[in-house]
Amino acid sequence: MIKLKRNDLPDQLKERLLDRIEKLHFAIAANETPPPSVLEFYRDPAVKAHLVAEAHGKCVYCESKITHVYFGDVEHLKPKALYRAEQLDIDNLALACAQCNNAKRDFWDPHTPLLNPYVDDPAEELVALGFIVARRPGRQRARITIEKLALNRPALVERRKERIELLENLADQYVLAPEGSLKELLRDELCRQAADDSEYAMIVRAYLNAACGIECVWAA
Repeated sequence: MIKLKRNDLPDQLKERLLDRIEKLHFAIAANETPPPSVLEFYRDPAVKAHLVAEAHGKCVYCESKITHVYFGDVEHLKPKALYRAEQLDIDNLALACAQCNNAKRDFWDPHTPLLNPYVDDPAEELVALGFIVARRPGRQRARITIEKLALNRPALVERRKERIELLENLADQYVLAPEGSLKELLRDELCRQAADDSEYAMIVRAYLNAACGIECVWAA
């Protein structure tokens, strides 16, 4: 999990979304069931495309690239079953893979909520140890997030391992290269492999720092 930022909504999408939110709030206040065109608007292709761009096509929780093999789920950070009035708020929506979304379900604890990469800085809560994501000492929200979302499920750990193995040859070249332009080119490429849009960027960054002494400005 890495820190993410919200992008501004296009004007047309913002207007459509605000219209649906107004209708949603009106129906709730009247104790009525909102029509499907309102309730399901979070699945609108334009909303989905916006969330995909914000998350770089990755699950906001486990960082798996999902859009090239799966549509991805629109996740409600606060469950819509518990927070009806917020189910269309863009700040409550995110892109998630099926595994993380299914693991989370309607979980919500207002005292120790799961980490929100749009609000929290995961680097302050989590640490990558090899292919495993661990919590920093005393960080109970991180502990709940790891356990609830199964962020160290075997298949995910194996995918992270494969990702690092693909980088080892490039890392070898960087370490063995003499100081100069070639080494700088190799360093730039390693940094690109750890950018925000890279799969498992958190794991890759930790590997590059520990194995190669590389720290980059992490941005897509």
